[in-house]
Amino acid sequence: MKQFKIQIAEHEIDDLNQRLSKTRWPGEMINEGWKKGAPIDYLKKLADYWQHKFDWKKQEALLNKYPQFITEVDGQNIHFLHIRSNDPNATPLMLIHGWPGSFADFAQVIEPLANGNGLNSFHLVIPSIPGFGFSTPVREKGWNMFRIAAAFATLMEQLGYAKFAVHGGDMGAGIASIMSAVAANKLIGTHVNTDFYSVAGLGMFPSDTSFLSDEEKLRLERMKEYKKNGTAYLEIQSTRPHTVAYSLSDSPVGQLAWIVEKYKEWTDEDKELPEDAMGIDQILTNVSLYWFNKIGASSAEVLYENMSMAFNWGSESGTQDSSQWTPPKVPSAMTVFGKSADKSLFKKLLSMTGEPDHYIFHEKGGHFPAMEVPELFVKDLREVFGQSGS
Repeated sequence: MKQFKIQIAEHEIDDLNQRLSKTRWPGEMINEGWKKGAPIDYLKKLADYWQHKFDWKKQEALLNKYPQFITEVDGQNIHFLHIRSNDPNATPLMLIHGWPGSFADFAQVIEPLANGNGLNSFHLVIPSIPGFGFSTPVREKGWNMFRIAAAFATLMEQLGYAKFAVHGGDMGAGIASIMSAVAANKLIGTHVNTDFYSVAGLGMFPSDTSFLSDEEKLRLERMKEYKKNGTAYLEIQSTRPHTVAYSLSDSPVGQLAWIVEKYKEWTDEDKELPEDAMGIDQILTNVSLYWFNKIGASSAEVLYENMSMAFNWGSESGTQDSSQWTPPKVPSAMTVFGKSADKSLFKKLLSMTGEPDHYIFHEKGGHFPAMEVPELFVKDLREVFGQSGS
């Protein structure tokens, strides 16, 4: 285990700015807002801000305030932040990001979670999923969510946490849920967040809708429309990751458009622009991490692995007959972000796959709560996990 500090070389920053200045923009495009993806006028303004106003070194310094490390687990480099609370009774908590995210998603919630000022506090471990952040390079095939879940459980063991809680969103929610099976005896509990687009993206729609109200049926139809027209990004990355990798690695504006479209679509629908939901510097910090580390390519590779994984729940080892063993029950919690029309619909849809022990609904926020509504995110984790000790 080695200490780590983010140090992006000046020539890398200069190269980014030169590429931004030489962007080859498309010709005339029919303006239909965000219907076909990121609008060119908006993207030009955002790229100009990235080149002339965004201060990467300032953001780098903010991230470097927190202790960072790289260790090797199962032959793979794992980068993580480890922030110990001053409270000796703090609860160990792992926070797992998703796509298109990174460990930086949680920057706003580190201080309030670690130092509760009389409220529940947490010892925080914030890893980068293999292929994301600085958990690179991915040296071999097979890094799907099962293997990642096992690696993250091993990481917590290496850090001396016999019992811990875990939170995840997006892909991180899948990893957290799988940890309930592969590391159930180590978990205090799990918490995941979901939203309209996460539920719609799963495509688990009931064939019989007679139990839904008319309003719920309208929202369900909107989900189906999103599943049809809004998930091409996943289809491409999970089937042809190499084809898209070249564009994402060679064009910063291409990487920017690829991510910012999802920031627009998946954040609180009451917000007009992505930066209204989470702040322009937050957006560009994450996009910059993807750019400098060529994460567009490696994260697509990881998504490919996850979409083709076998759901054998760890039985490959042959040491455990899965038909003879059931993991112990792990307390589970879920926060759903949506609008009033979604509240009852989500309850009904989620009940089809098993309801969590603790259910929270917010009408403010979206897919990226640690960046959009950090105060609600912190409040929910304190409510769910309480003070469980270390």
